[in-house]
Amino acid sequence: MPALTGCRRDEQAAASSTVAIGVGAIPGAPNYAQVVHGVELAVARLNETAGGPRFRVRLPDSSASSAVQVAQQLRNDPAVIAVVGHRESGSTLEAIPIYADAEHDGANGVVAVSPTSSSPRLSGISPWFFRVAPSDADAAGFTARWVLDSLRARRAAIVYRNDSYGRDWAETFAAGFVRGGGQVLSRNPYLTGIVEWDAYAALLAAEQPDVLLFPGDGADALALRRALRVRGVRVPFVGGDGAEGMKADPEAAGAYYVAFFDERHASSAEAAAFIPAYRGRHGRAPDMFAALSYDAAMVIGRTVAAGARTRAALRLALSRIGNGAPSVDGVAGRIAFEEDHDIKGRTVVVTRIPGVAPLDDEMTVPGAAAPPATRGRR
Repeated sequence: MPALTGCRRDEQAAASSTVAIGVGAIPGAPNYAQVVHGVELAVARLNETAGGPRFRVRLPDSSASSAVQVAQQLRNDPAVIAVVGHRESGSTLEAIPIYADAEHDGANGVVAVSPTSSSPRLSGISPWFFRVAPSDADAAGFTARWVLDSLRARRAAIVYRNDSYGRDWAETFAAGFVRGGGQVLSRNPYLTGIVEWDAYAALLAAEQPDVLLFPGDGADALALRRALRVRGVRVPFVGGDGAEGMKADPEAAGAYYVAFFDERHASSAEAAAFIPAYRGRHGRAPDMFAALSYDAAMVIGRTVAAGARTRAALRLALSRIGNGAPSVDGVAGRIAFEEDHDIKGRTVVVTRIPGVAPLDDEMTVPGAAAPPATRGRR
């Protein structure tokens, strides 16, 4: 009996020394699985280091149906040292006051590192918030220059998801496009699930733009492309980073999308470990959501392993990465933070989905030529 009691105490001590990294995402929401997969692989990688802290994944309860509920669950769990999340800007904006424990002046605050939230409104919003994806101010501005220079387009139409992500993307792209000599013919919002895509296709058929910018979801991008095909509208299609999910569908062939990670161009040491591990476990290539969730979890874990063992210490240590402390290797490049906790120097990729486009080649702008992937930095 004494031996059994000692064994149980050892098990309890081991469990209490395990550090949890929370997944800040609503269970069952789009791309939830990819976020979880990225964090799981990061935790497995972190646990390869002998003698360091042991990590585990803390998922939100299946009952959580909002970003606020997810944030409350994770913040109130004392085992959670930090959170990877949230995936989209709208949920992040809702959850930040919870993670920051604004009600109690940060007494129980927990760091949230977003993999893909990109709204400019998130820059410097809270000392408890960091992100490993570029701001839309960078991504949309770069895309506007790329469309002007590589596609040589001068007349753009924009169809955007009517939320913080879509509105920010549309506004920033339009400003950069006009500054570069382009003309924005129209900016039309849509609501997922409440839309007649044929009406948008009819408008675009009448406008005849040189390029269509679409900051929205992958499924919605495919629905609009089908409506355009029915009307015989041939226009270069450029999706924002939220549209990456369309690339797996053959109907997306020939379209462009903006991404913060492209497996074909990932060359870091961390990518060399992550990509084959992801393929081996899930039987497919990782997407942006998985890769950047891995990066968010890795920068948390590496910083904890370096000595930041409390929530408050972790927040301060993360703020020093790139500001006196060395950067951390990530799948999508080195991770370092600006003073406002935005990522430093992260690459933006505009890439074309391979395959034969349904309407032959959608590159119909006279004289246009563009490489499969074009990169830009802040």
